[in-house]
Amino acid sequence: MASPPEIFCSPCCWPPSRRPCLCNGSPYAVLVSDVMDARMRLIIQAAALISAIQAWVMFMHQRAVRRAGRPLICYGPMFIREQERIQNLNYIYNCDDVEALWMLRMKRAPFARLVETFRSRGLLQDSINTSVEEQLAMFLHVVGHNQRFRVVHNMFRRSMETISRYFKQVLFAVGELRGEMISRPSGQTPPKIRGSPRWYPYFKDCIGAI
Repeated sequence: MASPPEIFCSPCCWPPSRRPCLCNGSPYAVLVSDVMDARMRLIIQAAALISAIQAWVMFMHQRAVRRAGRPLICYGPMFIREQERIQNLNYIYNCDDVEALWMLRMKRAPFARLVETFRSRGLLQDSINTSVEEQLAMFLHVVGHNQRFRVVHNMFRRSMETISRYFKQVLFAVGELRGEMISRPSGQTPPKIRGSPRWYPYFKDCIGAI
């Protein structure tokens, strides 16, 4: 029967001799095996990392080549669109009451008071590029004319994300004034209905909030 192979796991077993290894099966042999496994894992991880970096470099290179072959999209100068937007806002703010009623569904004086209320109470604030007047005007265009954000985008030269964000802010500010803008029903029939034979007694129970 062939003898089992000798294991030389420490300097005490070198050079090899005919005698069996004295430290065979000792914790030192197990430690050497663990170190070799750890080195192999590190080599595999390093190879995988290098492959991933090479793949990313190739992807970015191909992407740059594809973009270089595409025609560039030319956008209009920003200052021209800004001028158009400012002219539109000046027309809305400085028009007469008839035009304001058509565009904002309220006259200029109530619009100015509502803006001052929002600003003084801190419900709305002027941003770097958008004033409280413009925020409220966009909101009134949406709710007053049942307009979509895309239509308001073309009118105010604002992105749809900007319009959506300020619409939510103005809607929240209007909700904070619900205690002043909405009166609770008194439970009694209004005098206008009670004193009219046309409405009373048919609408005597119409005492909802106004």
